[in-house]
Amino acid sequence: MHHPLTMAVIEIVCAGVFCMLLAGMAALIYMGFRRKPRNTPSAYMRRGRRNGSRTVVCAGDSHTHASLSSDYVAILQKHLDTRGYEFINAGLNGNTSLDLLDRLDEIVRCQPDAVSVMIGTNDVRGGFSQAAEQAFEQNLRIIVTRLRSEAHAPVALLSVAPLGEDLAEEANQRVDRCNDVIRRVARECGADYLPLNESLGTLIENSGSHSSRPFKLRIGLLLGAAVRRYIAHQTWDTIAGRNRLIVHTDQIHLNDSAGKVVADLIAGWLGAMSGGKLCGAPIRISSPSENFHT
Repeated sequence: MHHPLTMAVIEIVCAGVFCMLLAGMAALIYMGFRRKPRNTPSAYMRRGRRNGSRTVVCAGDSHTHASLSSDYVAILQKHLDTRGYEFINAGLNGNTSLDLLDRLDEIVRCQPDAVSVMIGTNDVRGGFSQAAEQAFEQNLRIIVTRLRSEAHAPVALLSVAPLGEDLAEEANQRVDRCNDVIRRVARECGADYLPLNESLGTLIENSGSHSSRPFKLRIGLLLGAAVRRYIAHQTWDTIAGRNRLIVHTDQIHLNDSAGKVVADLIAGWLGAMSGGKLCGAPIRISSPSENFHT
């Protein structure tokens, strides 16, 4: 029989290990799913506009929220802060176009100088019926129209990133239909279209080694990416490499290389509106690109 003191020590150690695991899981859930983005619209409104700054709102879903994806908003802020730009992160995990429309008031209240919109992934990832497509288009039209009329801001719409890296499979056929809508709304509502899907598709095709697995939202893959990021402190590119992915970390969220592509597109758009320069300096974040489409 075990000595009572030994049993007590074992129980204390087990309880300690359990508490550590519980705390680790809570921290993981917070960092990966609950943590707010940096410089949200509400934080910006509490603090107020910086003197002389040009304010840009980046609106969207988890790609913009960036707790499970590369933080392209932070990349933009890092590279363009000294050129007079302030970026507001209006991304929220899981958002659809309807969710973004429901919180559009907080974006309008910021009275930004420009707004980029990257939305649609959650509208299409589970299916995209004709009714869903029509609803998405209606939501997007209202979003663009209100931003232009109430915030008096130029708007850029980014095409939806691929789902998984088999570009020919059914999920990406849905994405293509969604991007047709985005392209049409941009043209008819006076927004600019930024070809994110096309840019990432080129990276995938040129890699020659991308995964041919069909897209599926795999919770294990998503949680594994979060563990590697927030427990093992790996980069999003390292996580992508371990999962044999080129631009994704888990078949849906973007790695660091893809995040730089997003930042380049938005920075190039801002540069085009200021005559190809931002506050007197040429725009270049990762590599030269000709990605700005009107």
